Amino acid sequence: MNHIMIDLEMNQIERRQRGEYKLSSELIEIGAVKMDDHYQEIDRYQTYVFPDYGPMDARITELTGITDEMLEGAPSFMEAMDQFQAWIGRDETQFYSWSLSDIRQFQAEALFKQYNKSFIDRMASHWNDFQEEYSHLLGIEKKIKLDQAVSAADYEFAGAQHTALADAVNTAEILRLSKNPELFEKVMKPVLDLFRPTHQEATLLDMCPEFFASLLDQEQ
Repeated sequence: MNHIMIDLEMNQIERRQRGEYKLSSELIEIGAVKMDDHYQEIDRYQTYVFPDYGPMDARITELTGITDEMLEGAPSFMEAMDQFQAWIGRDETQFYSWSLSDIRQFQAEALFKQYNKSFIDRMASHWNDFQEEYSHLLGIEKKIKLDQAVSAADYEFAGAQHTALADAVNTAEILRLSKNPELFEKVMKPVLDLFRPTHQEATLLDMCPEFFASLLDQEQ
């Protein structure tokens, strides 16, 4: 079985509507890391996607570094999805992302643009919200940002944040760590101790909520 970590970048657009389907953002970049059954990396994938309803929103360009010029000549949504499907292949695969926003984007845009739904359904039926899984491993209910998860694991974020491939690569590293319970416990012990009850059944988080607020209050 393969495991594929996916990250997307989207451009904000004026809300479009076709029948009952609405679209408020468009895919502009796909990044993915393919891993084997032991979560070892075997391939990477990256492509820009040309938006039908550009140009780039200035705020998204500032956040991602993606410009209209960088998207020139990129495949359309349908072409990019066909190419991505070919890269994924026919092997049994589990898909992951940091939150469910990426699979929801695939679903919304595919419906709006009338793309072959079976591929999207295949991904959705095997999709894992790794942000939620990671919070569960830490024993917390709130979700944290990806860069905070990377820092908590004592990794240095590789590449530029808010670029699809770099985000996928870094999230894949955390996924790989989480699948090794002994190593995860060792690496994450300082963080795990924050959330574990002391003899008084209170965690450090309970005793110092303001100190840890910045870690927990935002979601990615």
